[in-house]
Amino acid sequence: MGPEIMNELAEGYESICQRALPSTAHDALVDAYDTNLIIECEPEYLMPHFGSNPDIDEKPPMPLRDCLEKEAIDEAMKQAPLMKDIVDHYSGPDRVTAKTQNEELDGITTTLPQSAPDSVKRFADRVALSLKSNPGWGYDKKYQFMDKLVLEASQSYK
Repeated sequence: MGPEIMNELAEGYESICQRALPSTAHDALVDAYDTNLIIECEPEYLMPHFGSNPDIDEKPPMPLRDCLEKEAIDEAMKQAPLMKDIVDHYSGPDRVTAKTQNEELDGITTTLPQSAPDSVKRFADRVALSLKSNPGWGYDKKYQFMDKLVLEASQSYK
């Protein structure tokens, strides 16, 4: 083959080995550079005021659950104006709550005259209970029905 071709093959082999195989000298240089940057970029060396130690004074990282809850709250607060419009539409100031409805229906039953028999009073109580548990009727209809019942009973037992 000859010495020239052998030299070319040896040089080619060495150049391929340098490119393909890791170089210990290069790895040592990268490790030294990394160590140097770790030291130079340590928060203690970069601190603006010498009265604080970032390793001691920094807050611990927030738990994942707290982060997710905070994000959920932030997202809900972004939607709050839209939710307020929806809530106002369905339960605005002109809406009567179920508790108020029940109290008013009970108030109507107490207006029965004292002279009415107990059976009529029990019937009125059962009617009020039935109306309270009937979501199909609107409040106005329930109020009107109960008022009519008490009016009829009051006229009969004056």
